This record gives sequence, C-alpha cells and structure tokens, in this order.
Amino acid sequence: MIRRAFWLVLGATLGVSGYRRARRLARALAPAARGPQPGAAPAARRPQLTGRRVLAGAARAGRSTAEGVAFVRDVREGMAEYLNRQEQQAGATFDSPQ
Repeated sequence: MIRRAFWLVLGATLGVSGYRRARRLARALAPAARGPQPGAAPAARRPQLTGRRVLAGAARAGRSTAEGVAFVRDVREGMAEYLNRQEQQAGATFDSPQ
C-alpha cells in the first residue's frame, strides 16, 4: 500500500512539473505569447461586468431567436420583481412587523 502511494505521489509530482516545463517551453517558442513589446501601447482593461451589461449582451446574443428574446424578457421581469421586493423589505427591521 505504501509503495503504491509513493509511486502515485511521485507520478503526480513529475507530471505537474513536466507539464509546467512544457508550458514554459511552448510560451517561449510562440511569438504571440511573449507579451507586449517595448514601446507598445498598454493593453485595454476589461470592463467590469454589471447586471445591465450582462442583460445587454444576452439581448444582443438572443435577438436572432425568439427563445433568446423570451429569455431576456423573463430575466428582466424577474429582476424587476426582485428589486420591488428588496425595496419593500428595506424598511423592515427585527422590531417591526412585516
């Protein structure tokens, strides 16, 4: 049992280290993976995802199909219902009756 565990741990360690070395070698050989060149413009930051951006993206993706439009409509209705409930419960505390 102990021998099996030893060989299992040894194989996992060698596999991980070999994978990392192979990945480093592939990055070194690939010209596009070298990163920004000196004097190049900095890469644009990714925009932060918000609920509106996700819904807008879903609307754009779903415009071609009726299912996509129905999905977006359902999500918007659900979000409106959720926000209404949150507004109603905003004034509720432990002391006040609901």
